[in-house]
Amino acid sequence: MSLSQFATFPSEITFDDNELSIRWKDGVLSKYPLLDLRKKCPCATCRGGHGGKVGAATSHIDSIRLISWTKVGRYAISIVWSDYHNTGIYSYDNLRAYSDGIESAFD
Repeated sequence: MSLSQFATFPSEITFDDNELSIRWKDGVLSKYPLLDLRKKCPCATCRGGHGGKVGAATSHIDSIRLISWTKVGRYAISIVWSDYHNTGIYSYDNLRAYSDGIESAFD
């Protein structure tokens, strides 16, 4: 599946206590439950790098809040979570793919 550039570039990013919402430039609105995003953090620690086990850093988390987010270049966002974790870089490509039902987008 090939997406247009508009499909993977946000026009608006917002969040509340429960979810992150991205309105893509192609008009599609994607909503991501915060706890789900936190547990899918793509950083090396959360993905089991440095000798860890996938999920070991996040399996104990049962609630989370999004404190803030910042753009990373033109391709991603970085999120600061209420547990002060902030090393995950969530690419727009992966966020859109996950929203479109590709469960393995963050694997």
